[in-house]
Amino acid sequence: MTTFWIGFAVLGGALVVIAIARFIRGLVPQSEMRDVPMTALETLGWVGLAVTGLVTAGLGVLVAVVGVTDLQEADSARFIFWLILIVGIGVWLAAWIALRRRNGGVVADERDRVVLARSLSVESMVVLLSLVTWTVVLTEAFWDDGTVPLAYLQLLFWTTLIGGAMGRSLGIVLGYRREIDTDA
Repeated sequence: MTTFWIGFAVLGGALVVIAIARFIRGLVPQSEMRDVPMTALETLGWVGLAVTGLVTAGLGVLVAVVGVTDLQEADSARFIFWLILIVGIGVWLAAWIALRRRNGGVVADERDRVVLARSLSVESMVVLLSLVTWTVVLTEAFWDDGTVPLAYLQLLFWTTLIGGAMGRSLGIVLGYRREIDTDA
């Protein structure tokens, strides 16, 4: 029964990723903003989506190949896990530093601050959906055992953290690709 629920969660996660990818692909700039170059924050949003997408894919493949329990117990798998996370964070930080230098230390103006504030709602929703999904799946998968293996709790933490970063990046991109009412 555990395998069923884990497979169900993976299938659900894949469907969510496909839906988000199709949604992002269909985003076009607002008509009045079509000829305006991207701001530093929007560029960071796209970089964040790319990095979190690649980190998620890399960790997903690693977990699928190695297995959750072996991920925790095998030193080589744990090394690859941390390497993927550290490289992802490093790429994002390098992009952030490069954009700050290019823009004279300024990454956000007034409109950027509005977009950044609104992106929090997307991030919150992604984190909430991640936690709800993990709670339901882990409860159903390990109900008979009465305990959840520690390796799953670590995955819960990292997927929620990465999902939050992806949600924030998605919220930033949406803020520039959708009309924002600044009076609301």
